Amino acid sequence: MSEGSVAIRRHEDGIVALDLCGYVDRETVQQLDETLAQLSERGDNRVVVNCARLDYISSDGMGVFLSHVIRVRKAGGDVKFCAMNEEARTVVEVLGLARLLEILATEAEALAAFRDAGDGGEIETPEHARLRVVFEPVDDRTAVLRLQGFIDRQTLEVLEAGLDRALAEGRPQTVIDCARLSYISSSGMGAFIGFRRKARAAGGDVRLCAMGDEVRTVFTMLGLHNIFAIFETVDEALASFLEGEA
Repeated sequence: MSEGSVAIRRHEDGIVALDLCGYVDRETVQQLDETLAQLSERGDNRVVVNCARLDYISSDGMGVFLSHVIRVRKAGGDVKFCAMNEEARTVVEVLGLARLLEILATEAEALAAFRDAGDGGEIETPEHARLRVVFEPVDDRTAVLRLQGFIDRQTLEVLEAGLDRALAEGRPQTVIDCARLSYISSSGMGAFIGFRRKARAAGGDVRLCAMGDEVRTVFTMLGLHNIFAIFETVDEALASFLEGEA
């Protein structure tokens, strides 16, 4: 059983400090999710996440933070990270989140960044920090799903709705276009694996294509490139279905 904890401290100017300790992984991420939800309900939208005592954070943990960052930024606040060790920074880099999150060396610097910003109003949420699924039928048995944004526990239902539609319409030959997918958590990976099993049971399969470097790196690290057929383009992925029928 992984050991981890989340503690809240409050500064006099209303900024909340969140202390992470130990491991934030599949077994402890619920506590983090619940704590962040409580802060949102209280209107605490200026949060410093102190990682000085954090030993490890999984992609699920980063996905929870990313979802919270989006909600907070829409409310005019932000989440800033500090004192992150090399391993945690590597997770951020591998998942392609460095451009979405602000990471500072110390808590003092993070607090100063909030104070210097003052009441600057709403911070724009990047357009790719959402999930959009475009469903494109190709023929009676084939469809393309084009993904844009990120996949985590908060947006998983959107992905699953698109995947379920392919099966409901009798199109088990499915190409998933990842050209505009910027992030996927282990929950998203699990959805792909589960859908692949259903598609094959229906006489079809799943092809992935056009992955960016960050998403491809995650697939490779988890060994999923040995499970899924991955192509450079949508056309190549579609052609592979035709080749299989030859």
